[in-house]
Amino acid sequence: MAVRKVVAREGGDLTKERILVAAEQLFAKSGFDGVSMRDIGRAAEVPYALTTYHFESKLGLYRALFRRREDLLTTQRLQRLNDVQISGDRATDIHQIAAAIVEPLLEFRSLPGGLDFARLIAREICDPVESERGIVAEYLDPVAFAALRLLEKVAPEVSYEQICWAFYFASGALAINNANTGRVERLSSGKCQASDSEQVAWMLTAFVAAGWNGMLSPQSNPRKLAATKRTRKS
Repeated sequence: MAVRKVVAREGGDLTKERILVAAEQLFAKSGFDGVSMRDIGRAAEVPYALTTYHFESKLGLYRALFRRREDLLTTQRLQRLNDVQISGDRATDIHQIAAAIVEPLLEFRSLPGGLDFARLIAREICDPVESERGIVAEYLDPVAFAALRLLEKVAPEVSYEQICWAFYFASGALAINNANTGRVERLSSGKCQASDSEQVAWMLTAFVAAGWNGMLSPQSNPRKLAATKRTRKS
């Protein structure tokens, strides 16, 4: 009974939030496998029993971090994509889709713990065993499929396989930016600053849109190119 009373007294929302904040920082720094529940309890300055009381397991706590950020990570980006009106102007339409993918992610930087969560996204999406946790499938793939459907409308003559590759390569650019390792500052001798969210959002959107424009142009369709080569040979 005594143990239960301690848990009930200390296990409020504030304690739960302290655990989440500590977990976000540690997972962002060391990854899922590099952190234990005891590490998180120590960082949050709460008994180990409370971490399991609130989240049951390390995976439960890890998933709670993504559920906590679901609005910006998934919901708002889906809404932005749903609001895209295909005009028939390929460059404009592609830029709209790119902005809907990129801009909400950059908004994380202005939130408490936003940089840590951005790094956590980068770690998770690049983890070879991420499929075992199902987080990318649940929170990121719905956005990807919505974008892919729009890109199919923009480039109906391009194969779905090529559209998937184009999106996949763009995801790499987003992941590198989210990792925020300081490399761009080092390479540019401090002239480039990843902390300039407005500038980064503009450049990253332009980069993704330019890549998609290149890969999804009718001239870049591998099937059409192969057919053209066969025609020329014959």
